[in-house]
Amino acid sequence: MRPRIIFGRFLIRLGRFIQSLALMVMRPNDLVEFSRQTYATSRMVEGCGRQALAYPVLHPDEQTLLERLHLTRGRLLLLGVGGGREAIPLTQMGFEVTGVDFVPEMVEKARENAVRHGVKIEGITQEISKIDVPAGSYDVVWLSAAMYSCVPARGRRVEMLQRIGKALKPGGYFICQFRWDTEAGASRIWELARKIVAFLTLGNLWYEKGDTLSYNIEFIHAFSQEDEVKSEFAEGGFEVIHMHISEEILIGGAMLRKPLSKAPLSK
Repeated sequence: MRPRIIFGRFLIRLGRFIQSLALMVMRPNDLVEFSRQTYATSRMVEGCGRQALAYPVLHPDEQTLLERLHLTRGRLLLLGVGGGREAIPLTQMGFEVTGVDFVPEMVEKARENAVRHGVKIEGITQEISKIDVPAGSYDVVWLSAAMYSCVPARGRRVEMLQRIGKALKPGGYFICQFRWDTEAGASRIWELARKIVAFLTLGNLWYEKGDTLSYNIEFIHAFSQEDEVKSEFAEGGFEVIHMHISEEILIGGAMLRKPLSKAPLSK
């Protein structure tokens, strides 16, 4: 290969690495706000709204999880409601849906789209990992589109699980999807360099292998081992009823249950 081509490819890789360092100078709260600012733009709000209005359907992998639930009634808390793509069909099936989003314009757009499809949903403006609703209020909590992976840091995800458990009735269900990628993460040298940048800037000291700024618009943590996911679920207080991985679309899905008793879960 020609030397100039080799040098050119090196600069491309170097540029990507430098760009990836944006992840390392931001702490978990910053990463959440970074994603919120992306989705709060009028372009994103209108885009999500148009998509949900035109195609208010569950994706096949979401439908598969719903079928395992064996429920079509009850109170359902939908985290990350966006324009209402999932909320509308779930309401049409018979659920009483309350949608949550950290962008108030998204909540309003979802309500408007629901009305145009002849149904009604409630809406709350909150950040999903800090969800705060009355205890024991819901039969189901729903978090699809791999949004479980949009929460930075294991500790923050476990806290979210505990908050979700509080929101559920005993025996209630949590349906979620997460990003899956067995090749996630950079080489050991790049990983070390990233951690050094985080240390020097007192930035993302919570960095985990698999963390990335997807398309430079939002935080995503890709899981690569089933035990990693299951241990988080257990630490958050849930029983894993079903879990599957789709290597084709790089998404995993799970149906979790809040125990009927308060006995500690075995790991």
